[in-house]
Amino acid sequence: MRLRLAVPLAAMVAGLIVLAGCGGGDDTSSTSAGASGTSGEQGAALTKSEFLAQGNAICENGNQEIQAAGKKLFTQSQPPSAAEQEKFATDTLIPSIQEQIDGIKALTPPAGDEDQVNAITDAAQSALDKAKADPALLTDQGGQSDPFAEANKLANAYGLDKCAG
Repeated sequence: MRLRLAVPLAAMVAGLIVLAGCGGGDDTSSTSAGASGTSGEQGAALTKSEFLAQGNAICENGNQEIQAAGKKLFTQSQPPSAAEQEKFATDTLIPSIQEQIDGIKALTPPAGDEDQVNAITDAAQSALDKAKADPALLTDQGGQSDPFAEANKLANAYGLDKCAG
């Protein structure tokens, strides 16, 4: 999904969230995990349902933060300029998405699912690294396809539906 300059604010922010795929967040969401907040007792692997609940909570929190920041920043009735979009991508989206990827990586995946989870986070990190080098990829300025398409596909297939557009 590409951000369109002529769309209203709510649609623009929603578009950025969907485009971002692993749409941001932090690893401070409350969970029923062990002391680290990321795994079972002493680093034991989470069950798939625990992993999905914690991972989706990280993404949902991030999506809410991105949406709130977008609503605060883009208050005018006109669509944001290309420079405003790029600043939002650099100052809000990229750091938020990085926190979410880091949060997912900090979770201990279910036994046997390590490769699948690593593929998701590796694809998301690769896309984010491209966006860090060229923030315009997260806006219409980039004129290219969604850099998070592969990460979104993998996250949806695994059940991290709040982490994918």
